[in-house]
Amino acid sequence: SEEEVEMLEKVLNAWRCAKKWLRGINGVLDVLNEDIERENRKYDAHFLGCRRQAHTPSVYQKGVILFRDVVLLYTASRARRLQGAIRRLASHEIDLPDEYFDVMTSFQSLLEELDVMDDLTGGGSIHGQSKLRKMFLQPLRMLQCEHTHLTRTGKVRMFGGDRDLIYGPGSEGEGGWG
Repeated sequence: SEEEVEMLEKVLNAWRCAKKWLRGINGVLDVLNEDIERENRKYDAHFLGCRRQAHTPSVYQKGVILFRDVVLLYTASRARRLQGAIRRLASHEIDLPDEYFDVMTSFQSLLEELDVMDDLTGGGSIHGQSKLRKMFLQPLRMLQCEHTHLTRTGKVRMFGGDRDLIYGPGSEGEGGWG
């Protein structure tokens, strides 16, 4: 667990530095951000009722997108190591020491901060937001739901479409659990 926590702390520290820098740059470029927001409103008004196809991010949002795409998603091996660390820590959430739990909570907050709309204005085909959700946010939330359900009922909930399958003491699918 210590290695997993160290890995997540490195990412958290990098984000703290990047976020501080981004806020400074964003503040200096207020006029540019106002122009971007004005253009986004024009686009929204023009295509009212249609699914939004383009979004010009603010300077800060562009920095968030770059951090997410480079630090979390750029290499598959790093993304898998981070996924594994999160999975292992989340599966032991109740048994974690307080400082590990704090790191896990901070990392989940980081993931939610990085969940911003992609920049599709240049015709880009990068889908960083959907990758972030698929690789990190959804599995983490599912682990938390399973763990919470198991803690309350002693049963594991397996999510699958319209219905949840529940295994554990007293359920039809009890075999093998116990």
